[in-house]
Amino acid sequence: RQIHPFFPDARIDWVIKEELAEILSASGFVHKVFHYKRRGGLQSYLKLIQEIRREKYDYILDLQGLLRSGIITFLAKGGTKLGVADGRELSTVFYSSIGGKSRKKEIHAIDKLTPFLKTLGINDFDPSLPLKFDNSFLREETQKLLGTKPFIMLFPESRRSEKMWPYFEELFGELKKESGYEIVIAGNNEAGDYKGSIDVRRKLSLTELPVIISQSKAVVTNDSAPLHIASALSVPTVALFGPTSKNKYGPYPKSYSNFKVVEGHNNQIETISSVHVLEALRGLL
Repeated sequence: RQIHPFFPDARIDWVIKEELAEILSASGFVHKVFHYKRRGGLQSYLKLIQEIRREKYDYILDLQGLLRSGIITFLAKGGTKLGVADGRELSTVFYSSIGGKSRKKEIHAIDKLTPFLKTLGINDFDPSLPLKFDNSFLREETQKLLGTKPFIMLFPESRRSEKMWPYFEELFGELKKESGYEIVIAGNNEAGDYKGSIDVRRKLSLTELPVIISQSKAVVTNDSAPLHIASALSVPTVALFGPTSKNKYGPYPKSYSNFKVVEGHNNQIETISSVHVLEALRGLL
């Protein structure tokens, strides 16, 4: 998004896991999306490389820094090949390194990537890195589910179980009693008792996710993709952290007053009480 104002004619293609591809389509600034099939095996991986090699690029950026992304960067046709300096799995042998090499420093994941902009000659960019999803829209059936009342969104899931706060049902009950807002529950896991909520679990597409988050009065979420979307859209957010670092993966930019981070004691997310989360949420509403 920060590249286009400086290079309005630039074509940006992207390689992403197949199951996440819709989020790039929703962004409106990615021209072509290449699907990486994580469980597709070697044949699928080689086919992906063949597809990428049909194109030619001025710059190829490895923002992930893994062996599989490094090999793709090396084999893609293009002039300048850049990647994160703290890449793992020997990925750094495949590109010129950008940024700091140390993995021990508590540097936010986004701050690790802004040096790429400067390498491209883009110095006068908005440091808050605002993001829009021009192609994100709600289907008619989703609009009917949401209704017209203001709502708060809860995202009880995360990719790793140790990052999942176990008291979302308790928080939901308290919010229903006192908030005056509708409560929207989102995700893929339909476990839990959220009777009286607007339950959109397993009903939302990734194309819809940014716009529904943008319409929320506030979001409560674990360290997961919805946190980063809400943060990029500057939606008031309570972010719950256990084993992962808020300094590396928390809302960005850290200085914004409409983000609240609640951390578990000794990196244990279950030590966060619903009282603390409710207090943080009240401070945003």
